[in-house]
Amino acid sequence: MSEHWFHEATRGSAVGAEARDVAWESTPLGPPEGWPAPLRQAVELCYSTRFPVMLVWGPDLTLIYNDGYRDMLGTEKHPASLGASARTVWAEIWDDVGPLFDQVLTTGVPTWTEDMPLFMNRSGFVEETSFTFSYSPLRDDDGIVRGVLDIATETTDRVRALRRMTALEALHAAFAGRVDGLDRLAEALVGALAGSGDLARATVYRVSGDRLEPVAHTADTAVDARGRALLDTALRTGRTAVQEPLLAAALGAGHGRPAIGALLLEGSPTQPFDDAARHFLELVAAVVGTAVAESSARRRLVGELRDEVVASGARADGAEQEAARARAASLALQRAMLTVLPTVDGVTFDALYVPAVHTEDVGGDWYDVLELRDGTTALAVGDVTGHDLHAAAVMGQLRSLLRALLWTFDDPPSVSVRRLDEVSAGTGLGAVATLVVARLGAPDDDGCRRLVWSNAGHPPPMVRRADGTVEVLDDRHGALLGLAWARERRQSETVLRPGDTLVLYTDGLVESRRETILDGFRRLASALSASDAPSPAGLHATLAPSTAEDDDVVVVTVALSAR
Repeated sequence: MSEHWFHEATRGSAVGAEARDVAWESTPLGPPEGWPAPLRQAVELCYSTRFPVMLVWGPDLTLIYNDGYRDMLGTEKHPASLGASARTVWAEIWDDVGPLFDQVLTTGVPTWTEDMPLFMNRSGFVEETSFTFSYSPLRDDDGIVRGVLDIATETTDRVRALRRMTALEALHAAFAGRVDGLDRLAEALVGALAGSGDLARATVYRVSGDRLEPVAHTADTAVDARGRALLDTALRTGRTAVQEPLLAAALGAGHGRPAIGALLLEGSPTQPFDDAARHFLELVAAVVGTAVAESSARRRLVGELRDEVVASGARADGAEQEAARARAASLALQRAMLTVLPTVDGVTFDALYVPAVHTEDVGGDWYDVLELRDGTTALAVGDVTGHDLHAAAVMGQLRSLLRALLWTFDDPPSVSVRRLDEVSAGTGLGAVATLVVARLGAPDDDGCRRLVWSNAGHPPPMVRRADGTVEVLDDRHGALLGLAWARERRQSETVLRPGDTLVLYTDGLVESRRETILDGFRRLASALSASDAPSPAGLHATLAPSTAEDDDVVVVTVALSAR
C-alpha cells in the first residue's frame, strides 16, 4: 500500500510534518503504508482538526497526535513522543490515566473525565495540571479494540483562575470589617490561605526596630538571603518587590506612617511563575495591604468616635439611648471604611460622606481615591443596592476588590469595571451596584490632565469649568455592575484644565421624592455654576433641603489648581 496517504493526511500540519520524519518502521506500528484501514482513518481524523487529539494503537500503545495536542506535552516531551509508548511518555501519571486506557481497551466503553488533576513532568519540573478528556475505543476491521482515541482540552488555566478567585474571596471575607491588630489579621490570612494550591507559603512579619519577627505563616518561616533582600527592598521603598517565585510587600506604610509589618509570598513550585501567577501574588499582597491599612484606620477612627458614642448615649434614655449608640457605632463603622485622600501636586481632593437620617443601618455608598504607581490617580464612587448591614458588607468587599484590581493591573477604567464584574460574579459575591471608575492622568505642560471614566449605571459626573460653565459627563453609561450580560464596558474621556472641578456623587445628593432626578441634576448643575470653589460640604448644604433624608450621600470633588 502506498505511503502517499500518510503525506496527504499530515499535509498542512506542523506536527504532521514531524510525524513524516519519524522512522515508523522502527516502531511497533511499522511503516505507514502497512497500517490497517481503521488506524489510517483515525490518523486522518487526528490531523484534520485543530482540536487537541491523540491516539494510541497496538499493545505498546504507540502514540500519534496533532498540533492541538502538542502544547499539552510541554517543552520537553515533544517531538520525542511521536511513535513512543504512551506508558513511557506519561510514566509519571500512568497510575492515574493507565486504568482509564485499560478500561477502554478491555470493555470498549468510552470514558469522560472533567478537570482531572494531573502532576506531570513535561517542562522540566513537576507541574500541577488539569484536563477534561474522553477516551474512546478504536476497533479493527473485526471489531476488536486495538487502540484508544483521546479528545482532550487542557483546563489548567481555568481551574487555577477559579481557585485563585476563590482564595481572594476567602481573604476578603476573612478581613471584612475587622478592626484587629496585625497579629489577628495575620491569623486570618493564614486561615484563608492554608492549604492553597497556588502558594508554597505566606508569612506575615512584624517590624520590631530593625528586625522582622514572624507573626503567622502557612509553612516553614525560614527565609534565605534572597527573601531577606526582597523584604528589605519592600520596606525601604514601600513597593512590592518580586523575584521568581517570591514577592515581598510592606504593610501599613503610607501617609507619613512607617510600615508596621511585611508580607512574604512564595508561588507554588508546581506552577510556572508566569504573568498569571505573579498577578495572583500581587493581588494577595494588595488585599492584605489594604486590610492592614483599613483596619488601622478603623481602629483610629473607632477610638476617636468612642466618645461620640458615649456622649450620644448619655443624652438619651431607654430606646433613644440604644438607637443613639447604634447610630453612632454605624457611623463610626461607615467612616472607617472610607479613604484617606492622597496629596497630589496641583490637585485638591475633597470628599464627604453623610449617612441617611432616618435609619440606623450602614449604607452601601462609598468612594475611593488611589494614587497609582504610574503617577495617575484612580477615582471611584459607588452605591451598592440596599441599605443594611449586608449592603455595607458587600460594599466593603467590592471596594477592596476594586482597589486591588486598580493597584495591580494597569488597565483603563472600562477594563477595571469589567474585571470587577467578573471577579464579583466568579467568586459568588454577586454584588449589584452603580459605579463610576475614573483615571486622572498626569499634567501636561499646560497643567491639563486627561480624565478617562467608565460608568456602570451611576449618576453622571459633572465638571465645573474655570469659566463657570458646567458639563455633564453623560456618556450613555452602561448597565449596573452585577448584570450578567453587561460584560463589555465602554469608556469616555475629557480634559480637565487648570481651574476646573470634577464632581462625583451618589444619587442621595440629587434624588428627591418631590421631583424627578432630572430636576436634581439641574439643581446640582446650577449650584456648581454659582460656586467659584464648589466643595462637597457646600454642595450638600445647598441641595440637602430638597433631597430625601433616607439615603446616604457621597460627594467627591477634584479641583485642579488655577494658573
